[in-house]
Amino acid sequence: MSEPSLKKVKPEPTAVLHPGLLNQSTETRRSIRDQCLSNAPFPHYQIPVLCTPEHMRKVHVECVEELQSTFKETDLFKLYQTIDLGNLQLSNPLAKKLPALLKLRNALYTTEFRQYMSDITGCGPLNDKVDCAANVYMAGCHLLPHDDVIGTRCISYVIYLSDPDDEWTAADGGALELYPSESSGVPALVPTAFALPTYNSLALFPVAPGISFHSVQEVYADKPRLSIQGWFHQDQAPVGVDEATATQLTAIEASQRPFEPVEVESDDQLTEAELATLTPFINAIYLTKDTLEQIQDAFQGTGSIQLQSFLTAQWASAIDTATRAADSADQLGHGKVPAYTAGYSTDDSNHWTPQGPLFLQRYLRYTGAALAASEVLKLQSSLTDAKDVNTTKAGATPSSPSSPGRLLAHVQTALVQSPAFVKWLSLATGVSPTGSRSEVRRLRPGLDYTLAHQAATSSPPIILDAVLCFCDDVSQEGDAEAPWSASGYECYMRAVADGVGDVAAAAFNGGDSTDEDDDAAPVQIGAQNNTLSLVVRDTSTMKFVKFVSCRERGSRWDVNVEYTLPNP
Repeated sequence: MSEPSLKKVKPEPTAVLHPGLLNQSTETRRSIRDQCLSNAPFPHYQIPVLCTPEHMRKVHVECVEELQSTFKETDLFKLYQTIDLGNLQLSNPLAKKLPALLKLRNALYTTEFRQYMSDITGCGPLNDKVDCAANVYMAGCHLLPHDDVIGTRCISYVIYLSDPDDEWTAADGGALELYPSESSGVPALVPTAFALPTYNSLALFPVAPGISFHSVQEVYADKPRLSIQGWFHQDQAPVGVDEATATQLTAIEASQRPFEPVEVESDDQLTEAELATLTPFINAIYLTKDTLEQIQDAFQGTGSIQLQSFLTAQWASAIDTATRAADSADQLGHGKVPAYTAGYSTDDSNHWTPQGPLFLQRYLRYTGAALAASEVLKLQSSLTDAKDVNTTKAGATPSSPSSPGRLLAHVQTALVQSPAFVKWLSLATGVSPTGSRSEVRRLRPGLDYTLAHQAATSSPPIILDAVLCFCDDVSQEGDAEAPWSASGYECYMRAVADGVGDVAAAAFNGGDSTDEDDDAAPVQIGAQNNTLSLVVRDTSTMKFVKFVSCRERGSRWDVNVEYTLPNP
């Protein structure tokens, strides 16, 4: 039997699309175009009803029953992908099981519908390149901010196909979020427009370099958000790509803080004065010579190590009390829908500043005051009292200042930035830092992340990361939530020349590394409370902190330190 003909047959879009959609008058199309172009923060529109009810229900059933999805996760997204529908040929056995879906695909790329899309966006002629795929977002899935600028993409669209008998609401999450620009090519950190994934609607926006930044909000509900994501193309790439890329790179450079020089004493053991600085903070086990030698051996063998229960139980408990209270006050974690400005504060005694740029990171940095001398004395007395009450009870909770920022800032200034700690670090790793920069961070559940990116040409050739992490990872009585594992972790991987973001698929899907390529295998460090992570990296290594899910118990808090190391 001969192969079926693959000759293109002109589809009949009106047999698929809602009656009257393509019959709209020039005046109606012009009115929609004016609305689209005037919508803030950038041009966008949502066609309320795309297909006939009968046809869209058939499409939904085919997608649910016939399409196989594969879990995919990178620094930029977490979702389930299907096959590329744009390249699905009639000769593929799967095509015979998807007649309604393929009719919809074909109708979208007819001359008539492409003209309609051109008319209502003012984008000009669109070519017949077919580019679309079905995706499924389950609870916890998300797509972080990006502008969709790749090649000749001109219009981005999403067709929503979730269960027609279960209305999707804002409380379910999964909305398309659109971001305004703070300045030319740099988006704001908070979206100002949203499109709900309403069944049988089509959301669209023209792709504009440095402008069309959007994201898919984390899905909160335990039900699938099914959609077809696609693009209409023009023959030429959009204008302004190089300029937008340059602006983004400049913004990334501007977000980097300078390194301050540090010196390390040359002797091979901690002095009494250095121990006097370290002992109030660091678990005593990590201050012995034998332990330091063991840590150094392990670190030099792998280039990374995690030291659990790093601070004393009393300090860890004080920080734990403060961070739990802050997350509770800000209504963050445990599945709560986060407010975009949760945790923002301009109070000098508790000043948390949002950090961008959005295409690289979003989190809060503590920029307020550390503890005053009188508060330090009061806290030290409280810590001593807690230790004296029960030295074996790690959960002894001292009274402490309510601000986790001030507590962590004190750890940063009194411990991490001290010459004694740099000396300890040198003994623990066998390397001698020459410079450092540090910050206190809060990555809020349902909101915050950092993305992988290529190191700037001005970056130091070798960096030692020292990250002291705090998070609520201990189950409480009656708490069925799992410990932190699915989000908020830090990942290190070999650099891939693929732009900003969306570069870390190998870190999550098994990768292609072999026994001979172990050095290229990603290093994933889960968020663990009161744990110091030490990792050495060079300019060929990228890192990111995975988006923190709203389902976590609270924020990821850390003192994030980078040390420059001498060239080998």
